[in-house]
Amino acid sequence: MPPMTAARVRIRLSQQLNRRRAPLAVLAASGTAGLSLGAAAGATGWPVYAVVLLAGAAAVALADLRVGLSDLTVWGLVGFALGHVAGGMVPVGGGVLYQQWLVGRVIRFDNVQHAWGFGFAGRAVWESLRPQLAGAPAPRLAAASMIVLGGVGLGAGNEIIEYLLTKLLPETNVGGYENTARDLVANLVGAVLAAGLTARALPRAARPHRDRRP
Repeated sequence: MPPMTAARVRIRLSQQLNRRRAPLAVLAASGTAGLSLGAAAGATGWPVYAVVLLAGAAAVALADLRVGLSDLTVWGLVGFALGHVAGGMVPVGGGVLYQQWLVGRVIRFDNVQHAWGFGFAGRAVWESLRPQLAGAPAPRLAAASMIVLGGVGLGAGNEIIEYLLTKLLPETNVGGYENTARDLVANLVGAVLAAGLTARALPRAARPHRDRRP
C-alpha cells in the first residue's frame, strides 16, 4: 500500500465521508436523541456515554479509512453504539434498558447488546487485519479465529474499563460480579456466532493440485 500522504488522506477521508453519509447521519441523530433523553431523565452518566460514543466512532472511522470496512460491519457497529446509548440512557421501570430481562430471568438486554456488539467488533478486527492474512492456507479458520479472539479480547478490555469506572464515578449502571461474568459469556457467544457466519460465507482453501500419473 502506498504511503498515506496528507493529500491522499484528505481524498480518502472525503470519499469515506461521502460513502458513509447514511450511517453517520443515523449515528449522529439517534445518538444525540438518546443522550438528550438520558440527560432530561436525570442520568448523570450521559457525558461518559457521549465520550465513549465519540471515541468508538473515531476508532471505527480510522479503521474504515485505512482498510475499508464492509457495509455490514459498519452498520453492525452503528447498532452497537446506539444500543449502548439506549441501554444506559433510556429509563424503563425503576432502572434503565440495560437492566431489563427479555427472556425470563435468563437473558437481559445487556446480554444481547454484548453478543451483538462484540461479534461485530470481532469482524472489524478481522477485516482490519485481513490484508495481512492474504494467502492464508485456511482462510475460513483464519477468519473465524481472528473474529473470536478479537471480539473476546475487546470485550475483556471493555470489562476492565467498566471496572475502572466503578472506582472513578459515584454512580454507574455497570453491575457486579455476576454482570461481568454474564457479559464475558455473551461476548464469547456473539464472537463465535459472528465467526461461524462469516467463515461460512468465505470460499474454502484451494486444494493443491496432485499430478496423477499412470
